[in-house]
Amino acid sequence: MAVSGLGHRLAAVRNMARLSQEEMSHALGISRSAYQNYERGQRDLTAQLLLEIYDKFDVDPLWMLEGDSEDGKSRRHEEIATAYRRIGIAVERRIIDRDLNVTPEKKWDAIMFLFDEILNTDALANESSAPDITRIDSVLRLIS
Repeated sequence: MAVSGLGHRLAAVRNMARLSQEEMSHALGISRSAYQNYERGQRDLTAQLLLEIYDKFDVDPLWMLEGDSEDGKSRRHEEIATAYRRIGIAVERRIIDRDLNVTPEKKWDAIMFLFDEILNTDALANESSAPDITRIDSVLRLIS
């Protein structure tokens, strides 16, 4: 079963890289005819080819499959960026509110620790909820 629009997104990647079909097929290590089948939507990309496209062209594999944004990033990318920003702002505010003296390295350690927790709970999509201040305070106690 062909993934809708996958061939168009593959062609878009090739065009952004300013490559011919021949050059693109060479970059991916496949024959030109195989590449043309992918671009025409006659075959779905293999997982290996999705990883090659990611490695060589820095294109999100989820975007290749979903095609849900214009800039080559998936919905998940936007959720992650938003959550990371919310956590960073919340940690910074707590440091200021509590008048803590925290090195930049320790602050980023706290942000990354809290962000990893959110990733593991898959709570990214809940944009309305602010990061838990009690949890931020407990992490800041560990690093200050």
